[in-house]
Amino acid sequence: MAEGLRGVHAYWRVPGRRPRAYRQLAAATWMLSVLSWRRHAGPVELYADAPTTDWLAGLGWLDLYDRTTPLDDTGLDHRYDRSACFALPKLLALARFPDAVLVDTDAYLLAPLRLTGPGSHFAHLEVGDGDFYAGLRGLCNPAGVDLPDAPGLVGNTALFRAADRALADRISATGLAFLDGNPATPGRDPHLHMTVAEQVLATDLTVRAGQPVTSIFAARWSTRSLRWLSPPPAFGHLWNLKRGGGAEQIVEVFTMIRRILVSDYGVAPGQLRVALEQA
Repeated sequence: MAEGLRGVHAYWRVPGRRPRAYRQLAAATWMLSVLSWRRHAGPVELYADAPTTDWLAGLGWLDLYDRTTPLDDTGLDHRYDRSACFALPKLLALARFPDAVLVDTDAYLLAPLRLTGPGSHFAHLEVGDGDFYAGLRGLCNPAGVDLPDAPGLVGNTALFRAADRALADRISATGLAFLDGNPATPGRDPHLHMTVAEQVLATDLTVRAGQPVTSIFAARWSTRSLRWLSPPPAFGHLWNLKRGGGAEQIVEVFTMIRRILVSDYGVAPGQLRVALEQA
């Protein structure tokens, strides 16, 4: 597929062992993310380390991509803890693929996607009035990155494209500097520093550059009430489920993803079952 929006999955393997149901859900959703992007948006590429490409090759997923680019992680483990900086490859990809849309591996499209208008495009916007985003200037920040204290809106980067190359480079460099040395703040959510580097800075630097912050699906999420303040966006994103979903909910969503793959994308049930046994 040569036309349309170019999507990029950026990933590196994070140490740890998840329950089997979680791993199978992650693998099935990964496949749906690739297939749905190719159907509804355009070509999709993989930017990943060797363990990730080897794992995908074993599943039979690697050939689904239009192109694969190795992520050179030489020396990165001396500066960044993979568990704390789980989404760091997205920051690296911003500088390498500034014109592409970064797509989370657990995000999938439900309808054709086109980006319209200027500015940086985010999957949706989060109202930053919850405790999670409070008092950001009090975070451990040895790099001295300028942070907004209590952001009004934060762009969700499950889907993200920077307004231009210069801004993509700035977001990448600033986020990497903020995470360098793995700063952690006692008493704060362990995912917060990565979220600041990935989402808060992307939003704040877009505003400072005088560019619009554009919600792709015109949707808003409340971080205080944990509910949509608008109709939900027309795409799927399993981050919250993967972070805190119970076993029954994970199995329920896995069943839904499997049904979509088989009925909507023609994936053979036997092929899918054999692949997921290796997840």
